[in-house]
Amino acid sequence: MCIALPKVSSLHIFSERPCGSIPAVANAAFEGRSKEKYEPGETVRYQCHEGFQVTGPPEIFCRRGNWSTPPICEAACTTSEEDMDRNNIELKWSGERKLYLKSGDFVEFDCKIGYVQDPASSPFRVQCMDGTLEYPRCKPGSKSPPLCHCLAAALVHF
Repeated sequence: MCIALPKVSSLHIFSERPCGSIPAVANAAFEGRSKEKYEPGETVRYQCHEGFQVTGPPEIFCRRGNWSTPPICEAACTTSEEDMDRNNIELKWSGERKLYLKSGDFVEFDCKIGYVQDPASSPFRVQCMDGTLEYPRCKPGSKSPPLCHCLAAALVHF
C-alpha cells in the first residue's frame, strides 16, 4: 500500500527573532544593563520600588520578537503605629504593630482595651487601595459584658 504525501513547495519556519528594548514598568527598575536588542529566550527581571508590590511574574522573556507581559507595581499599604494609636485601634488577628498589604488585600482592626467603636467610624474591615488605608476609630468607653456572663453570674447567686 502506498500513501501519497502532498508535495511541500515551501516550508514556513518560524525563526526566532530578537526583541527590542524592554517595556517600561511604572514604579519599577529592571536588573542588569539596558540593551537595544535581546536574544530569543533572554529574560529580564523587574524590581518594584520601595513601597510598591509586584503583581504578576517579576520576569519577562523574549520570544519571537515579542516580550511576555510585564508585571505591574502597585502601591502597597503599611499599617502605621501612629495612625493606629491616634484612632485607638489595633490589628485584630495579629500582635504585630506593622503590616504590609498588597493593593486589594483586606485587614481587620479592633478597639484597644478601654475603647469602643465610634458610631461615625468607617468599617473595621478595611481594603488597601492604591497604597491607602482608611482607618476606623474607637472612642473611650468599655464594652458591655456578654449576656451569657451576666446570666451565669445571676445563677450562681441563687
